[in-house]
Amino acid sequence: MLIKINDNISIWQEFNPFDFSSNKDAFNSSETVTKLFFNKQRVAIRGRWFDVISPGELIRKRNEKDGYYRVLYIQINMESGEYYIGKANRPKWSEIKRYQGSGLKFKNKFKKSKSEFVRYFIAVCETAEETEKLEASIVTKELLSDEKCLNLVAGGGGTSNHLTIAETSQKKREYMKNHPEQFSPMLEASKKAFRSGDTPALRERNKRIKEVMSTDKYREMSRNRIKKWKDENPEEYAEARIKNREKIKTPEVQAKRRASFDKWAKEHPEEYKAWNEKLEKSRTSQKAKEKRRISLKEWRENNPLLAHANAQKRAKAAAEKRSKAVSMIDLESGKTLKEFPSLHEAARWLVETGKAKNLNCVSSISSVCLCKPCTTGYGYRKKAYGYVWRFTEEIL
Repeated sequence: MLIKINDNISIWQEFNPFDFSSNKDAFNSSETVTKLFFNKQRVAIRGRWFDVISPGELIRKRNEKDGYYRVLYIQINMESGEYYIGKANRPKWSEIKRYQGSGLKFKNKFKKSKSEFVRYFIAVCETAEETEKLEASIVTKELLSDEKCLNLVAGGGGTSNHLTIAETSQKKREYMKNHPEQFSPMLEASKKAFRSGDTPALRERNKRIKEVMSTDKYREMSRNRIKKWKDENPEEYAEARIKNREKIKTPEVQAKRRASFDKWAKEHPEEYKAWNEKLEKSRTSQKAKEKRRISLKEWRENNPLLAHANAQKRAKAAAEKRSKAVSMIDLESGKTLKEFPSLHEAARWLVETGKAKNLNCVSSISSVCLCKPCTTGYGYRKKAYGYVWRFTEEIL
């Protein structure tokens, strides 16, 4: 009797149990029971026939060298015609019975309609490599193109020659690209989660992606995705850039970035040193200087008021950086009468108190502090505006 499940899968069995069920006398006879017990079955996968191995036979085919069961099986949904082909390498028969399959698509289907699936053991192998080769010869690209097939990747891996997580993910990714119709609901759910904003679920998903993908591959994928989005949605991209710049300027983000950078510099001192040298070299190169000069000139022409204010701000900052505290000392007693944070502050005080006409008096104070020669050519200047002036740090 031949039962055609679908275009790729067929089942042949020697007797049809339903033929005996119509005849009660025949069904109750010992001969009929014997026939049903030894009812031979075969499974055809794309025209390739395999003898079905019963559980009783399989138990006796345990590998004598290491005690392992190494089998190939096919799970068939008798209602929908879907099927899954897999292999199992287990040391115990109870583990073989418990293990149904590891394919993600199959597991979801099996969980929903467990009673509709029937498993047939179709081969027993001596070694793990043998099971891989046999599975690879059955689960091919042609078989994967069948919409009834629940296998996601071609057979032949995972037992002796273990693929890395990145290689396995890449293998699945290629299959998903070639069969988008099978994964459209999952892709739509992923897009919805990605567009929902910053959520714990999205962060966890990104973390899992980074774990199974190399850094270069992840960056390339992100770069391509952003480029595609930029080309398709230029206005949204521009708005997102503005929001991103504003977000980066906030104190919280700045503190977080600084802490992250300090941590990286501490954990990778050699890389940090190389990065610093590269940064300094790029900033001081002739090309960088020329580029900066042209950019600054253009900005000054477009923003004259801001450029003037910026120049004053920079001059003030430079003066404060170079300024030194000054002490005003009495000529007779030699006691410090007043201290100023800078020469300009001292000059400003002289103008405010009427002792000097303008701020040019700062040069006189500076000459006294620096002990510059007098204009007459004899000695050096000892006082200015009735006081001795000294840098505070020089006073013992």
